[in-house]
Amino acid sequence: MSTKLQKDDISVAILAGGKSSRMDGNNKGLMKLNNKLVLSRLISIACNYSSDVFVIANDLLDEYRKIHQNVYSDILEDYQGPLSGIYSALSYCKNQYLITLPCDGPFLSKEYFETLTECNNEKKIIVTKTGDRLQPVHARIDTSLKNNLKLFLQSGERKIDKWYTSCGYEEVLFDESDEMFINLNTKTDIDENIELIKKLYR
Repeated sequence: MSTKLQKDDISVAILAGGKSSRMDGNNKGLMKLNNKLVLSRLISIACNYSSDVFVIANDLLDEYRKIHQNVYSDILEDYQGPLSGIYSALSYCKNQYLITLPCDGPFLSKEYFETLTECNNEKKIIVTKTGDRLQPVHARIDTSLKNNLKLFLQSGERKIDKWYTSCGYEEVLFDESDEMFINLNTKTDIDENIELIKKLYR
């Protein structure tokens, strides 16, 4: 059954805890395009759909809090991958459903939230897919799975796809050419998407 979720049903976590090794050590979560902060744009869109929007980061927390007051660090020490960030987000979120997104996906649009707030509420995990490729960090997760994920991590597992499969999940399809899921991991990525950057970051 599909019933549109309301703002108080949803928490949104922007995952910014990863290492920015491919960006010459520059923190991707604080990236600017055309002198505009990517994080500010993502937060602005997310706040239209959630009463609980926050950032998971592991360094420069004071810098992040200049942009948004709700910033938390990973619960597990030493960066242990995006699944660890999702566990932290499930631990901090206040509402029943958690929507996740990476900090280095600057072209995300409201369509992402519109789709995930209208999905089948009987499934505890909804994962986005473009063509034949899962976008595992773009997902909606029922917070009742927090302890399940904790046990999975304690067993030494770190693969998101494997955890999703163990729980059972539903895919939601987006167009394979959808610009929303482009990540900017390197300076070359920025150069290759300069026209889109000019369009969205005026």
